[in-house]
Amino acid sequence: MSRKNILIVDRDKDFLLDLREAFVPFKNIYQLAFASNLTKATEILRKFTVDLAVANVQLSGESGVELLLSVRRWYAETHVVLYSSELTEEIKRSAYHSGVSAIIPYPFKFEELLKVMAGIFAKESGNTTVLDTIPLADLLQLIGMGNHSTDIIVINAKRERGVIRIRQGNLLEAEAAGRKGVNAVTEMLSWESPIIKTCKGGHGITPPDDPVPLHDALILAVSRLDERT
Repeated sequence: MSRKNILIVDRDKDFLLDLREAFVPFKNIYQLAFASNLTKATEILRKFTVDLAVANVQLSGESGVELLLSVRRWYAETHVVLYSSELTEEIKRSAYHSGVSAIIPYPFKFEELLKVMAGIFAKESGNTTVLDTIPLADLLQLIGMGNHSTDIIVINAKRERGVIRIRQGNLLEAEAAGRKGVNAVTEMLSWESPIIKTCKGGHGITPPDDPVPLHDALILAVSRLDERT
């Protein structure tokens, strides 16, 4: 799966710079373009395929809702997420009526934006997704930040399989090459260019009383991987 192209539109250039820095760890997942007005945003949309546009409702003398209307008319495959510090009921009605994918109150945490984006693309791709360009560590970080529930199947060049089960951002269980838990995650992180498949987490597995946050498990697994190398 190729990287998703994301267009971010805001008149605040400092805010755009902050977002650029925040997205650096996810450069293998998202490719970014930035615009400070509707003219520049429309130019980018005409020249490139944009999977998702994130726009401030309040632009200089313009409106993110106008961008939404243009996208829905000419670029129907592009999702739109709007945000604003002044979300009136009228703006919400207009945006949802025009087909916005999500509306976020501003200011928002970067993790909230990631969660919304991941949710949109998960719905777009259905229950199962095959990933061939996203490093496993980056994928686990993204899933953990979004508190998602999913099963990840990892297949290495020798056709050995591993599984990582995640529930609400916690590591439920992992198994690979005779190893379990964090040791299994460490093993899978060491595999070169594996095939990675994700699917919705099934039921029937009882979560532990003291779940391990995926973020903590990932840090420990990477630490053990460094010790091995």
